[in-house]
Amino acid sequence: MKNLRVVADSSCLIGLAQIKQFDLLKELFLEVYISEAVFNEVIVKGRGEVGSEETKTAIEDRWIIKKSVMDEVAVRALSSILGEGESEVIALCKELGADYALIDEATARDIADLMDVNTKGIIGIMDLAIEMGFDIDKKELIDKLREMGFRISDELYKTMFPDSG
Repeated sequence: MKNLRVVADSSCLIGLAQIKQFDLLKELFLEVYISEAVFNEVIVKGRGEVGSEETKTAIEDRWIIKKSVMDEVAVRALSSILGEGESEVIALCKELGADYALIDEATARDIADLMDVNTKGIIGIMDLAIEMGFDIDKKELIDKLREMGFRISDELYKTMFPDSG
């Protein structure tokens, strides 16, 4: 079922790298794109940080494709509300007709929804991996993300894991 094309935001790349699940992108998706802004956030500005080397290697190995956004007007309009990376991810997803924008930030997901762009975040990626038979301890990985400062609300956490304290 590896037939989905996605455009990834920096938060997903970094978050997956932090929990040692970066290769799920390669395993789950047919094509993974990043925009110039995401490249700059993760590899240039984020040099030496978690996710930087993984993303750089994936580009060199040609399973992540760096692509420029053509619609600069859309990016400028979106950038009045969102960060440059998220704006480019949504615009590029729309241009490519990709299946999902991989974005975690709530406002960006809401804007993407208004623009008829489907989104998945790290939790959605984990769910897809579990659905496809990957042996993943979702609670353990989400606990790690939360420990590292990744924002997952208590309400969402309790919904996913009702038996947890």
